[in-house]
Amino acid sequence: MRFAFFISILFSFLNINAQEHPPLMAYAPELYGAENQNWGISQTSDQTMYFANNSGLLEFDGVNWSLYPVPDNSIVRSVKSVGNDIYSGSYMDFGVWKKNNKNILEYTSLPNKLGIELKDEEQFWKIVKLDDWLVFQSYSRIYLVNIDT
Repeated sequence: MRFAFFISILFSFLNINAQEHPPLMAYAPELYGAENQNWGISQTSDQTMYFANNSGLLEFDGVNWSLYPVPDNSIVRSVKSVGNDIYSGSYMDFGVWKKNNKNILEYTSLPNKLGIELKDEEQFWKIVKLDDWLVFQSYSRIYLVNIDT
């Protein structure tokens, strides 16, 4: 009787301490419709995932994939979400993606909009948010952009 009681107590502790792991999903490039190399990942406040991909900006809402190439069709090297805005960096450009009234992302190049002259062959590998500023980092320079103004 003591043995059965001891075993039932042991199993109850094992059951309480067991951890559940979320399912792991693997997605092939054929499924998401882009290249196989992803450089960065970010998530918005509405839980949508964004990936910096060789083919452009990839969006995944948990069910559907959407691909948004940058205007010059270059590789997107970095991505950063701030609220529901998505910032990306690529070859000789960085900018912001915002959803239009049809829920489709539209791109605005920040160097073009703000009159920023870029150095030759720049690629933007990292985006960091510091207070009201975004830092866009290439190999040779950093650019600070105030997201409020």
